[in-house]
Amino acid sequence: MRKLITTFAILIAVLVAGMTALVLLVNPNDFKHYMVQQVKKRSGYQLTLKGDLRWHVWPRLSILSGPIVLTAPGASQPAVTADNMRLDVELLPLLSHQLHISKVLVMHAVIQATPDAAAKITPAGPIAPDDNSSFAPSLGHWSLDIAHLSVANSLLIWQDPQGEQLNFRNVDLSLHQDSSRVGRYHLSTALTRNQQTFSIDFDGQMDARHYPYKLAFSVDRGSYQLQGVSLPEQGVKGETTFSAQWSPMSNTFDLNDFSLHANDSDFTGEASGVLAPALQLNLKLHSQNANFDQLLLSGGSQVSQQVAAQTSSPERVDVQTRARTPVVVEKNNRGFIDWLNQSEITSQLTADQAIWHGVTVKGLALNAHNAMGMMSLNTLSGKVDDGHFAIQGKVDFRPDLATVDLHTDLQHIPLQVVQPLLQIPPVLRGDVSLQGDFTGQGLRGKDILTQWQGHSTIDLIGLDIPQMNVQQMVIDAVTRASNRVNSDPTLHPVIPDMRGNFSLGNGTLQLTRLEGENAQVSLNALGEINFAQHQLDITFNLLTRGWKGDPGMIALLANQPIPLRFYGPWNHLQYSLSVDRLLKNNLKSRLQQWLKDNDKAKHPSS
Repeated sequence: MRKLITTFAILIAVLVAGMTALVLLVNPNDFKHYMVQQVKKRSGYQLTLKGDLRWHVWPRLSILSGPIVLTAPGASQPAVTADNMRLDVELLPLLSHQLHISKVLVMHAVIQATPDAAAKITPAGPIAPDDNSSFAPSLGHWSLDIAHLSVANSLLIWQDPQGEQLNFRNVDLSLHQDSSRVGRYHLSTALTRNQQTFSIDFDGQMDARHYPYKLAFSVDRGSYQLQGVSLPEQGVKGETTFSAQWSPMSNTFDLNDFSLHANDSDFTGEASGVLAPALQLNLKLHSQNANFDQLLLSGGSQVSQQVAAQTSSPERVDVQTRARTPVVVEKNNRGFIDWLNQSEITSQLTADQAIWHGVTVKGLALNAHNAMGMMSLNTLSGKVDDGHFAIQGKVDFRPDLATVDLHTDLQHIPLQVVQPLLQIPPVLRGDVSLQGDFTGQGLRGKDILTQWQGHSTIDLIGLDIPQMNVQQMVIDAVTRASNRVNSDPTLHPVIPDMRGNFSLGNGTLQLTRLEGENAQVSLNALGEINFAQHQLDITFNLLTRGWKGDPGMIALLANQPIPLRFYGPWNHLQYSLSVDRLLKNNLKSRLQQWLKDNDKAKHPSS
């Protein structure tokens, strides 16, 4: 053991002595001109090394530099500036005065991918495909022959085709490659924009054998997080994997085997397109569970509603509503809309289950094409409870307030879903079906009611008004006004299914026809709802059945509709039910008829 320790000590001493001698005998500044020459030869870029080079011998033999500047030919701004650079070199080649670099580490660099930092040399002749020796400096691409490259704690400034600069901070890149330019990489960085921060941490493989014509890479392990305004409080985070190919000279890309987990949502699919000068994207995604409330909506989008009805007098109904209701499209999504206005996107999205504003949608299907802000909505469909919906048409996002031209088909959609989305008091229960065409401006719930216009058929199925029972109100009014009839106590009044038509315009919904009938009642309604002023004026005409008592009165009630009118502001609703007048008019009519019949009996015609 003592001999082994002694042997190791001697080897270490010899190694230290050799390296010390090497440091004393070899001046690293002798390589400065050589490195500048090689960079110029291989890439066309001009490397400037400020200050002297110096040795660093622990934990590995390295050459340290001062500030460096790397400039593309003809560029007005440097492509890379850095505080310092470290070159790990191999010891044995130095003995023959050769510089073999095993690793390059650049610290605190500023990398500019902007037009001012791009090469501006007229392209030379044609380049043979896959010819590594023929990389023209005018292309501004690197021929990387270094086994290991690291960029730490750096900044990347990238300018998109529209001229906006994006700053990727805390860039940490580590790349290992073999002689054929196939290797592995690790990348982490963060982008802050519009008070939102997007950070990534990726590990994967890269194939640069055919670069700059094609670059293939994959993300074998990727995590990300998106936080900031207009996002859920906990942000959006998850993991992703995919494989991709990018053609730098044409700016085209293909994305395959894509898998993304975001909070409690998942997506798989593929994408392809062109990055510049304007984004063109073909996207095809499928999700087993897509919770858009956790991906798109801020914490204030949760629904909190309370409806209370108070009757202060027999002639008045007060309805008070306190609600924090969601909107169909958040007003502060201008950044997303601007992105649509600058892109061409064809998207196909299917989801086994999706959650949106607390509503669970089964079998969601979206097929749309966006051309610089003009979106053709070919399909937007899904199932909600036992019903389903389908929407088609066009949406123009280019104006400040989006314009729409849509055909809607709703079948048996619960009113408990529709009312909160449209920001109206949840006073009705049941299902609604409608088919109609609408045009207008805006996508928020309030905009739909006040800025849209159109016509539609409507069906109300299983309708219930928990705060008031219109049939019972009529029955009670009749029995109070006359003791000649009574209602059947075994009957439980049920509002019949109703069908009709309505028109929407200038913030007012006009009921042109709404009628229904069952074994207990025939019912029709006319009137209007003013969504802009939160007022309504609707009259229900009821023919009730199941009466007992005077046959004459029963016949009257079976043939004479009783009007029940609701009118006034939503939070101070009133009603009018004039049964007394109806009975008096009927008594007067019957008396006049009796006088006519009596007069005819006394004076028969000849």
